[in-house]
Amino acid sequence: MAFIKYTNPPIVPATGAGTFSDDLVGLQLVNGGGLTTGNFSFTTSVNEKNNRTFTTGNFSNPISLDDMGIASVAQSKAIFEKNFQVYPNYDLSDITNFTLYGSMVKRLSAAIETIISKFPAAIESTLMGIDYSTGETATNIYYNQLEDTTTFDLSLAKLRNSFDVDFTVNSTRNLQLREVQVSPLRNMTVEYIKYSLYYKGGCYDVTGLIPTESSTSGTLTLTVKGNPFPGQSTTFDDLTIRPNDIEVNKVFSESLDQVENFLLNRQITPIYTATFQLPKESDDGSYYTSNEQITWPLNGSWNLDIVSKAFENYLVRLNGISESMDSYKTNLISRFLTTGAFKEFDTSDQKMEKVLQIYGRSFDETKKFINSLAYINSVNYNVGNDIPSKLLKNLAQTLGWETNISPTSEDDFLSSVFGQKNGNESSFTGVAQATTPDELNYQFYRNLIMNSAYLFKSKGTRKSIEILMRMIGAPDALVEFNEYIYLADQRININEFDTQYAEISGGTYARELPTLEAGNTFKIKGVTYTGFTTETVIQDVNITKDSYPIDSEGYPSAPINTDDFFFEKGSGWFESTPKHRSPEQVDLTSSVFTGANPNYQTTLTPYSYGQEYFDKFRSFPFTNLGYNLTQVIDNNKSWVDTETGLRSNLDGGYNARYYTESDKLVLNAKNTDLFLNPAQGIAYDIWYMSRTYNYPIPNEGLKSFPAYPERGGVDWTEINPQPKRKTFFEFAQTFWKNTINVRNRQFASDGGTMGYPTLQSIYWKYLESEQNIGVANDNFSYETMTQYVEGLGDYWVRLVEQMIPASTIWNTGVKLENSIFHRQKYAWRRQAGCQMVAVPCSPCKLTTNIYTYDCPIQTVECSKYPWTSTSFVQSFGAILYQLMFNYTNSLGYDFNSDCVQNSLITTWYVDIKIEDVSVVQLPFFSGTGYSNPVLSVPSLTTWVNGLTSALDNLETYGYNYYFTNSDTVVVYNSICSENQSGITLKLNVGVDFDILCSKPTYTKSLYE
Repeated sequence: MAFIKYTNPPIVPATGAGTFSDDLVGLQLVNGGGLTTGNFSFTTSVNEKNNRTFTTGNFSNPISLDDMGIASVAQSKAIFEKNFQVYPNYDLSDITNFTLYGSMVKRLSAAIETIISKFPAAIESTLMGIDYSTGETATNIYYNQLEDTTTFDLSLAKLRNSFDVDFTVNSTRNLQLREVQVSPLRNMTVEYIKYSLYYKGGCYDVTGLIPTESSTSGTLTLTVKGNPFPGQSTTFDDLTIRPNDIEVNKVFSESLDQVENFLLNRQITPIYTATFQLPKESDDGSYYTSNEQITWPLNGSWNLDIVSKAFENYLVRLNGISESMDSYKTNLISRFLTTGAFKEFDTSDQKMEKVLQIYGRSFDETKKFINSLAYINSVNYNVGNDIPSKLLKNLAQTLGWETNISPTSEDDFLSSVFGQKNGNESSFTGVAQATTPDELNYQFYRNLIMNSAYLFKSKGTRKSIEILMRMIGAPDALVEFNEYIYLADQRININEFDTQYAEISGGTYARELPTLEAGNTFKIKGVTYTGFTTETVIQDVNITKDSYPIDSEGYPSAPINTDDFFFEKGSGWFESTPKHRSPEQVDLTSSVFTGANPNYQTTLTPYSYGQEYFDKFRSFPFTNLGYNLTQVIDNNKSWVDTETGLRSNLDGGYNARYYTESDKLVLNAKNTDLFLNPAQGIAYDIWYMSRTYNYPIPNEGLKSFPAYPERGGVDWTEINPQPKRKTFFEFAQTFWKNTINVRNRQFASDGGTMGYPTLQSIYWKYLESEQNIGVANDNFSYETMTQYVEGLGDYWVRLVEQMIPASTIWNTGVKLENSIFHRQKYAWRRQAGCQMVAVPCSPCKLTTNIYTYDCPIQTVECSKYPWTSTSFVQSFGAILYQLMFNYTNSLGYDFNSDCVQNSLITTWYVDIKIEDVSVVQLPFFSGTGYSNPVLSVPSLTTWVNGLTSALDNLETYGYNYYFTNSDTVVVYNSICSENQSGITLKLNVGVDFDILCSKPTYTKSLYE
């Protein structure tokens, strides 16, 4: 056996060939030099990173018990136990829901005792004391500006304190010794921090109290937050010191049960009125139900009356109603469900009767929960006999709504559950109790659930969005809800397109680009510049004619959709979130593409709101052709292709008003805006006041005010928006147009105001409506409107989002802009005759007259109708007959005998010519037949409406018009840059018609 012997160092140390480690990976040399590439592999590592910037909103501040208004952990546990468990919603309007098997007399008797002991009582200092003497209600008033507190004294001899609220030094011991346990709030010495002073609609928290030695004599000193008595040392006004609304609502929610809340009904006026459905017997022996109302009287402005004769009368009447109910309907255990033997052998003190009533009470307590199960799936607008309020969000989520939204935002936990601390008055008329944020939140979900069927059926329509906006309380005046289309300016010359496309049809596109020409330098004023030359860049093109957005006539046409190009390509939303995000693109700034380890980073493309698709219409690839697109509001979106000219629709919110020569120039879009616009609210209120009170814009126009221009003066402009004849959309689109012209424009004098004076004066007249016409306006201003929309919050965006189709690109939020009355764009100088007001400017040259002079207004007056008082024809019927007779006669036909008159089809249009060139041809009526005037010819009103729409189009040619009271129309030039003298203008009525005519065949014998 042969052995190979290896030595160290090897015999050939320069290589690794022939050694034991010849085939191992390592730093080795081979014959010929270099590394052993067969044993090494080189790899490229690409690092990828996705850069994302999402909107997360503001982080909330840390929450503590103090922030939530809770004094201790024990109190928080009690609140959770009481308010965060699911309880049935009982119908408090019917007392038999809680007292049926037991005695109502005993039940109401126990309820009254509980109310007297638990009621959140007040102490009142009134002008007339309990001894009927009058005097000051508070003395020694002192306001501490540094601490913003007020200290004052109350005379105990004048205090009304029927519930014995204790504010003495021995208050705690006194309450412990009372025979009947009362509310801890009666210990005012300890619980004063929970009290507030209610005075003239204001609420002031009590911050300090000096206890008294006696409860009947002496003075009580209180300190409250704020300055309720500015500039006073004494007051004679009535004062009420009672627990604040949070504590009051806690008592009604936690300490009183359903029967006690039934007697103290706060959802009715007058307050504390209970309604009993009392069975009564009529004269004929039949029974009927009578609604008997009984109100617990008040002793003062707050306390229940428990001391006067009125309270005794209340108890007597309440006892009579209870006994009547026990005789007919309630007290079932004792009266109906047990044998009479129990009562026959009852003891003198009615022990058996009491046992039966106790049984009845226990049955009633169980029955109310059993009854609530029958309504566990019901939802009502009014709370009662329906699903527990705590489960409303769960039910809404089951129906398909996203419930991570709330119409109320309340930082103070106690305020959200029990109401505002100093909310003395209800937000809603007819209701004595102020609604808590939690109750508002529950009502929001009730409304949402009750309307879910309609909303989901109408999802994707304007109506569903409008209903939701009304549901959240957004008035129509502030809602700006618009859909859009794009108008192309004109069709493209198809021959020019074919010529340019022929240059790229071979698969390449050559274009010349300017480049610096090396070696070609020159100097200007000592500065060296490099000359330019051009170079040709050839680019491969793989595009077909079908990929261009143009049809065979040159009109816009949808190109072929591909994976990289499709309708409304491009995303859009008011924030960037993982749910709403745009496609990824390479981040060229942060990425590194060189070296062995490239760093590839991506980011989200900016929102384009679908413009990537429309950009292809604006600029055709590899050509200099394209359409000029104008975004226009079109909430109708449904037109007949023959509805061209002025498209106007003002019905049911489907508003539109724009001009197009051809339906083929209209590009549909899925872009929608939904904003709350405070500035729009100002314009809306001015329009509404003008329609209702004919002020500040009267329907006859602003010529009735001497401050505005009128015919016959320097400025002949007639400002007549006619708000009563226009919807708000039409009014907002058009009313301001003739208030801004070359003589009445935005200006800025030396230190003066800037703006459009006519528009600003309208707004000032609106603000002064009460002084001028005695009608108070809503006083809409930017501050009040902005505060209102901010109060609505942004939860409505998440709500409305659930009704918008996923394919719609929409933008939303609060839109802050100047109203149309305050659009300040440029600083114009004011011209006073031929004097110039010097303003700083850059040196310039002007080859013309320095001063411009007013040019004369040239006018032409025509008849409003296509005839005059001396014309042969005086109606559209006569025009039609004369036209048909002359035309058929010229062709050898007799209109009356040779033509089928009812086969006549006509199209009437207004034809306006300037210098015998038709500038406007606007169809306004389609006629059928000849004999029926209603169907055959237009009415005078139809003609005037068509003429008005046609004359509106003269604005683009520098003309304006107005109608006179003598059935004429005056057309005048609105610009002074050109001399209009000698130019002819004609107003014609045109008729296109189609009629069936044929000559009968006569034989010779008939002529003979």
